[in-house]
Amino acid sequence: MAAKDDFCVDNSDDFDYDDDRNLCEPPKFKRKRPSSSSFYQDSSSSNSPGICSARRESTQHVPSVSEWTTKTLDKFGIVFEDNPISIDEFTQTIQAHHVCEKTVPDFYSSLNVLSKRGLAFSLEVPENEASKSLDKQADSMKKVREILSNFDAFINDVLEEEDNELGKEQRNKAMFFVWSYSVRSFLNYYKKFLEMMNSSMTECWFAIQDKELHLRELFMVFSRIFFLEPELGNKVVKRFIIGTKVVSGSPDIRYTCTNPLQRRVLLMLTEAKKSESWGEKKPFEWRNSGHSSDSSSETDPKVGNFIQRIVDAHDLGQHGGKLLLELSSSVFAPTMVVGCICMGTEVIFTYLETKEAHLNKITYDGRCDGEISYIRYTEPLNYLIEEDRNKCIDLFFLLGFMQTSGYENLFPDPPKN
Repeated sequence: MAAKDDFCVDNSDDFDYDDDRNLCEPPKFKRKRPSSSSFYQDSSSSNSPGICSARRESTQHVPSVSEWTTKTLDKFGIVFEDNPISIDEFTQTIQAHHVCEKTVPDFYSSLNVLSKRGLAFSLEVPENEASKSLDKQADSMKKVREILSNFDAFINDVLEEEDNELGKEQRNKAMFFVWSYSVRSFLNYYKKFLEMMNSSMTECWFAIQDKELHLRELFMVFSRIFFLEPELGNKVVKRFIIGTKVVSGSPDIRYTCTNPLQRRVLLMLTEAKKSESWGEKKPFEWRNSGHSSDSSSETDPKVGNFIQRIVDAHDLGQHGGKLLLELSSSVFAPTMVVGCICMGTEVIFTYLETKEAHLNKITYDGRCDGEISYIRYTEPLNYLIEEDRNKCIDLFFLLGFMQTSGYENLFPDPPKN
């Protein structure tokens, strides 16, 4: 039965996924009058009779990008670069887009320095905790309590030199108190996290679902240190038209600009598993053995794609598909979207940059016709480890500055007399 508006049911083509899964074949939609607004849909999109009719028939069977792999991305000309870029280059790329036109406050750099001083500690990586003896688990808890005590002493030292450390502006002091509260919240949640892991009720670490939920919450609490405000990604499910098909999906976490007039996506995060060949390695064993983003092993073409050695291919396909879904609502739209892959407590920052011609090929024709767009990414960094955390503090603060419109939405300027 034909829809009355822009779409009609079409049973002519098969949407080819790359794996052997038996997926329900969804109704397919052929666009009669293509328009840019019909490329992307979300759960709150148009309610016109024709679209509603088509949606009612397809609600049960719209395929998800969660089924995608890197082979699916290849079909549409979306490719992960072979080698990572430095975190500094990534940060400079984000800055160059001038998403936030607000003037950077003087206290911005001071808070950055205070963060490196106040966060001068490393925490135990949770994956290693379950195999420890009871004595070593007790030592881990004691270490966290000592870190909290040392952080409180650091706060007191800063407040004793308040004018020198914070300046005389009230907003600086307000930002410092919010920042210090967020750090303590993170450390307390991490301590609670260890307590749950060490519980006698947990013989196999966590059940997989519980583990993922707690790791997700740990990252969300950590990101608030930098004035970022996360939300669960399934709050809005995006849909995207590829040729005559519709696919859907949502990230695990989404960071949306707090300006209610924009509500544009700043950053989306996908949780992922390490690849089997990488999963047994200790965190950053590759770097400890002399590897870095400039090492010959990463630039040697014989070695292969760096990120595909680290992250499960299915999770990489999901992440690429979700970047594509978020592209139209990105603050960097229409040709760029920023993301993050989280593996436990390790993070890899990513961004997809494409051209309008390539995007049109995907949306109208369902193919790429030789067009290629690249997903660039950083090396994995563990936010529990001081050395790695210091490398990405600048980027986290920049993202927090962008999300809050230069902190204006969190700390508005006082009214002028």
